[in-house]
This record gives sequence, structure tokens and C-alpha cells, in this order.
Amino acid sequence: MLLAPFALTLPTRPTPPRRARRLVAALAGSDATRVPPWLVAWAFLGTLAVLCIPALRGGGFGGATLPFWLAAAPLLDIAWLTRARWIAALRARRIGR
Repeated sequence: MLLAPFALTLPTRPTPPRRARRLVAALAGSDATRVPPWLVAWAFLGTLAVLCIPALRGGGFGGATLPFWLAAAPLLDIAWLTRARWIAALRARRIGR
């Protein structure tokens, strides 16, 4: 009980908030915010396939399921993985006005 006050008086460096750390990591281009190349290829090839092959555009029976998995899903994944980057860019643009 006597040692507790001594242990609490050690100088500590305050940690930045989680949002600030994510913003710094996004601006630095850390590995956590990089998009895998296979995901970019999936988005590109899937979008190209949907544009060039009319049978892949969906129909009455399947609806828009195939176009979603070929084009929209990888684009949503890319947007989610890079959200810190584009949110930081939007905030910088808003602050720069």
C-alpha cells in the first residue's frame, strides 16, 4: 500500500486518441490502409465483364446478384479499406476552404 503512490508518479507519455492515430496512419500510408492487388484486379475485371458481357448484367430470375458480386462488392471493399484516406481528404478539403 505504501508503494502505490510511488508507482503512480512515474512520468507517462499521453497516448493520442484512436481517431488521431488512424488519421496519422492513413496519411502515412501504412500497411493497414493498403488495398490488396487481387481486390483491385477483381474490381477491374468484374466491372469490365459486366460492361462487356450482357448475360452477366442480371435478369428476372437472378436479379442483380451477379453484377453485385462481380463489380459492386469489390468496390465497396476498396471504399471500406481506404475510408480513413478519403475521410481525411474530405476533412482537409473542408478545413482548407
